[in-house]
Amino acid sequence: MKKIIFCLLLLASCQSSPKTPPGILDQESMINILIDIHVAEAKANSAGLRSPDSVQVYYKFLEKDVFTKHSTDSTRYYNSYRYYMENIKQMDQIYAAVVDSLSLRENSIK
Repeated sequence: MKKIIFCLLLLASCQSSPKTPPGILDQESMINILIDIHVAEAKANSAGLRSPDSVQVYYKFLEKDVFTKHSTDSTRYYNSYRYYMENIKQMDQIYAAVVDSLSLRENSIK
């Protein structure tokens, strides 16, 4: 009986921390990229461009710069984003850090 309980506890502990698949950005990288992505979105939206298409083109240009800055590409970013959306506890942690960082930036500007 003790062996069965030990095996169940061992299995439960292994399942509580899913291993990130290869090619997925780590949480710290996702935080930094998402911060820059949100800054790029705000910059594009406040650029004073007249058409939504122009805003989107400008945003895509800024987004490409974000990926270059963080040595990644859109495919790896979007795959990572999907992965974290399927692991919502991790995504909650990521976005909590993103919101905190963006709030600090906003307060330091004021």
